[in-house]
Amino acid sequence: MKQYRRMFQYVEEILCSYDRKKGEKSKNKIAYDRYAHTVRVYHWMLRITEELRDESLDMESLKIAAIFHDAGYGTGGAEDHARFSAAVCRDYLERRQYPQPQVDFICYLIEEHSNKKLLYERNTPIELVVLMEADMLDDTGAMGIILDTWIASKEESPSFESVCRHFEKYTYRHMKQMEFVTAPGKKFWHEKRKLVYEFLRQYRRDLGL
Repeated sequence: MKQYRRMFQYVEEILCSYDRKKGEKSKNKIAYDRYAHTVRVYHWMLRITEELRDESLDMESLKIAAIFHDAGYGTGGAEDHARFSAAVCRDYLERRQYPQPQVDFICYLIEEHSNKKLLYERNTPIELVVLMEADMLDDTGAMGIILDTWIASKEESPSFESVCRHFEKYTYRHMKQMEFVTAPGKKFWHEKRKLVYEFLRQYRRDLGL
């Protein structure tokens, strides 16, 4: 729909100032595209909701929250990006006269999407659960393998062994610790976890570890 395309364009313009300027690097010393991450999270959200088939879902609010969830990187940086993202979204929606209760709910989703402990609380809205799961499904599995290799290659004197250590410390540990809530989220996470575990098993074997 046109309203979502306009929102994507708006967020893309904001994020240009953070991670798409020529020559700039993220804190991990790689040219990570935060807007591309936003698009991927949006598609993971759609995959989860298509399989979830929960008619109680507020899909419009969830879609808007997914689009704006990291917009704050372009205005306030990484330290408190969820709060800044909610502020960006609130300003956008209020200027377009969205109903105040919906604005408040969307901004709640955005502001709490990094608070992963809420994933397991009984009263957490399903929209927030889906947004958090979609966010975590990005940069994991096959992409996590590539991302960790990319980051580790920027370290001083990288080696096969240092890449392995980096992978064990980040992607492997993250995927081992986290559990999902929705049935589709669990399915996708299991597929990614299976790939990561098998990759690490074979990589350790190849290194003689």
